[in-house]
Amino acid sequence: MILILAESTDPWALLVNRQAQDIGGDVLWVQPGQLLDRILLNWPVIASTPVMPGTLVIDGQTILLDDLTGIFARLTLPPLFDLDELSPHDRSYVIKETSAAWLAFFNAMPCAVVNRPVPGGQPTILAGSPFLSQLAKKHGFLLPSSCCTSSQADAMLQFSAWNKRVYLKPLGSHEPGIFLQAHDGIEQISRVMEQQAVSIQAIPYGQRVTVYVVREEVVAIVLQPSGDVTHRIEMPSVLSKRCLGLVGDLGFTFAECQFIVTPEGPIYCLDVSRAPGFWCCPHEVQGQIVSRLVEYLSEMRSRSRHDSLNGPDGRPSAREHLCETRSPQR
Repeated sequence: MILILAESTDPWALLVNRQAQDIGGDVLWVQPGQLLDRILLNWPVIASTPVMPGTLVIDGQTILLDDLTGIFARLTLPPLFDLDELSPHDRSYVIKETSAAWLAFFNAMPCAVVNRPVPGGQPTILAGSPFLSQLAKKHGFLLPSSCCTSSQADAMLQFSAWNKRVYLKPLGSHEPGIFLQAHDGIEQISRVMEQQAVSIQAIPYGQRVTVYVVREEVVAIVLQPSGDVTHRIEMPSVLSKRCLGLVGDLGFTFAECQFIVTPEGPIYCLDVSRAPGFWCCPHEVQGQIVSRLVEYLSEMRSRSRHDSLNGPDGRPSAREHLCETRSPQR
């Protein structure tokens, strides 16, 4: 059984749901804003025999966690809830407690979770910290010149200084950024920065390459149109291996990576996104990605072969404790 946590219009979730049902799989779909009203969580946090079977209760239907093969987690924490009737203090309490409970649940499950959230959130911009920069370099990638700003004037000035060759991404966004074009780059900067600060990176000259990863497999390598390339640049044989290593170290099982392969050979990493874009993904690649996702989410897994980062069932210790989370009375 697959549990999908996504908005009703999420295109990846729609295709995963359709294909899983086409092959006879059981799928449950809950929108993130309905987590409080529709789901009760009850799971054992122990390393040996559970004191009682863990369950999900969805709309009154009890589901054993042992029957859950995968969770397609297309949501961010904290979720957006309709809590207008609560006081600011109570609203803050409900959001924090619910986020903590679901974060613990995702990391306690031995089944596949795409993508498994981590405390503090997932990294979004490799150039944003010395640790992530070193991680990219560890896997053989270079990082282009970059800066973060909340000033539209500074962003526009940098856009001109870098010969109008800029990759723009809102800070904190899990989705891919935008390759700005010379004819509308100023308008794009103004539109995006009306709401948030951004990271901007200079785009080196070379072949733009988009790599899609599911689990530990490169599903597709897409060469994007580029006016920089007057002759075909051979893709380095190490690209896939390096990409998988970087995606794995970032803790992603589903990712879209943006690279620039230069004629001289070095590879620049612009972005690794845990929420791959759908509408810019080629149609045939979409089908390959969805097939791999459904296969991964449908696979029965033992507790000894989970993908959590913190030991058996996502726990650092073997202390026996029963966690139960219920919706607050509203």
